[in-house]
Order: sequence, then C-alpha cells, then structure tokens
Amino acid sequence: MPTKKKSKAEPGVEAPPDPREPLTPNAENFATTLTALKAVLADLPPPSAPAEGEVLPQLDFVDALLHCYFAEGLPCGYGQEARRRIAEGFVDRNEFRVTEAFEVEDLLRDLPIPHLFDRCLAVRDSIAQIYNDQNGVNLGFLREAGISDRNTFFQRVPAVQPHVVTFLGNLLTVEELVFSDKSTLRAQQRLGIDAKEAAAGKFLDEVRALLKPYGKLPLDVGPDLPGRKPNLAHPLSPACLLVRLAPAGKRRG
Repeated sequence: MPTKKKSKAEPGVEAPPDPREPLTPNAENFATTLTALKAVLADLPPPSAPAEGEVLPQLDFVDALLHCYFAEGLPCGYGQEARRRIAEGFVDRNEFRVTEAFEVEDLLRDLPIPHLFDRCLAVRDSIAQIYNDQNGVNLGFLREAGISDRNTFFQRVPAVQPHVVTFLGNLLTVEELVFSDKSTLRAQQRLGIDAKEAAAGKFLDEVRALLKPYGKLPLDVGPDLPGRKPNLAHPLSPACLLVRLAPAGKRRG
C-alpha cells in the first residue's frame, strides 16, 4: 500500500520560515538588514521631489495596521496586495469601516492568507473602535502623543490585537529614529540599540541616507503586479525590515 503524503496543513509538517522573525540588533544583523534594504529599495523608486513649500506624505498608520494584520507571518507582498484591493474596492475609509468582514474576505479570498476571515474580523473590529474613539479612521495623532498617551489609547481600543499594537509602537520608534532632527538616544534605547556601538551608528547613518528621498518608511516591496498577484520579489518591506530589529511583542495566537 503506498504511503500517504502529508499535506502542508497536517500536524508534524514544518512550517515555512517566518520572514518576520525578530533579529537581535547587532553588527551581523545590521549588515544583513542593510543588504536587504538596499535590494528592496532598488525596486521601489522614490517619489518625485515635492514642489517648493510642500513635504512628502508621511506614513499612514492605518495602512500600517492593515499591513500588519494581513501580512503577519507572510511576505509583505500579501499585505501590499490586500491594502491595494481595499483602497481600490472602497470609496474611502468610512465606507470600508461599515463593511462586513465577510465582504472583505470575498475581496481577498484568492490570496492564500491563513485565517483570512479571522484577520478580516479583527480589522473590522479594530477600525470600528478607532473610529468610535477618534471620530475618524486616522492614527496620525500617535506621532505627537507621548508613550503613556499611546498606551492609554490602545487600552481604549482593545480590539487592536497585541501584535499590531507592538508593530505600530515599534514603527513609531523606528520612524523617529530615522527621520527626527532631534536627539534619538531614547528611541535607540527603546529598540535595544547600543548607541555607543560603532556598527549601530554606521548602520543608522546609512539607513537615514537611503530613506531620506522617501520621507517615510515604505510598506511596499516594489510595484504592484498585474493580475491581482502579490509581489513576492522581496520578503519584507523597508518598514518591516527595520521593525524586525525592534523588541518582539506578543504574537497573534
């Protein structure tokens, strides 16, 4: 009798490596991250220089929230494609806010995202609580909020799952580290980066120079592909490559 092959879904089969597995911020991982960052930026042209008096748009933290929910455990191309479909499928964030989870699931059904409905439901509940708290679907206020105010906000919106809270918090810290003109010593401490380490200083200088033309931490890995396919040319976006060096929080169960 022939031996039955195990499917990938069966217990005992080793799962593929998680591209988001955190890395210790040391010289070796700084070098690895920098190499990967340069590779993905080569496929991600910077935006056109803004006109005089204008500034480049900042990272949208609601986009980051969606990206984290849909790309967790997967290459960033899945989060990028999910965000694109949501942006194209709904007139605005308010229409998306009142959409049922199964409708979003239908929009993304052909993407092999594990626990897709659960993720869609978590997104719906998170967006609803953010709206109820802020009277709008916007998280830009988190930039100016202190650490305690951020923590208080996330306590008021418990639907935002712990791994997303950790991701957003680390993303805010990395953004401060890369783009702030003020002292970033505290930001480095929050990320566990030794400010006295020569490799850390060199790494941060190179990252700042590489990302300056973008004005933000990109969540994309390259151009959107035709045929509604996720771009899998690179496992992680620039934003996620850098957040990978930050302290790990509670993962989705």
